Amino acid sequence: MVDEYICINCCHPSSSLFLKYSDNGIRLTPCSNCGRAVDAYIEYDIVLVIIDLMLQYIEAYRHFLMNTGNNRYCHKLCIIFMLCNAYSKWIRWRIMSGDENAYDLEWEFYECLLQSLLEMASFVIVLALMSLQISATFSVNKTLQTFCIGSYGNVFAVLSVIWHLHLLWSYRILTELFIFISHVQAQRAMYNITLTRSVLVVLMATVISRCVGLLMDLFCFI
Repeated sequence: MVDEYICINCCHPSSSLFLKYSDNGIRLTPCSNCGRAVDAYIEYDIVLVIIDLMLQYIEAYRHFLMNTGNNRYCHKLCIIFMLCNAYSKWIRWRIMSGDENAYDLEWEFYECLLQSLLEMASFVIVLALMSLQISATFSVNKTLQTFCIGSYGNVFAVLSVIWHLHLLWSYRILTELFIFISHVQAQRAMYNITLTRSVLVVLMATVISRCVGLLMDLFCFI
């Protein structure tokens, strides 16, 4: 039988996550390497899994990336995260500029959206290039999954507007740090690499992404 899953504890391959022994009962598959359940999260409510994800548990990242079939939603989630990022940029520009002209506000949002798109695209490209060095086989789906699961912190940008925190530098720094750590954990979960190597990959992608955004700020749009 083909090994389609991994143990979230030791990353050992597994052919199944559970064994069904009756209509209403299942038994979690034990890992042949460490002896623990291959993926205990399959019995958890999704809210509890998301909480562990926010607490940066590497096992939760492995569950989402390796043992679930949610990759078909990646492109939709990436669009949502891009809109959140663009909205955050736009709302800061609107407050700092004081411009209330409807035409200018609409055009500025499109510029912020384009800037977010280019920043995210450059980030994904760097991750893809780095994955060629890390993994023997390259997968676009894997790269998008990794980027998507590491970018969920962008929704905090919308929440910050509700709680009037979007102009506080401390909140913005904490949000950026959270997103950075999420990307580091996502890289570790997907490619089973060391923390140091994961930090270097994400740092390089972040720097290049920020440079793209700055180039737009200085020469093109905002």
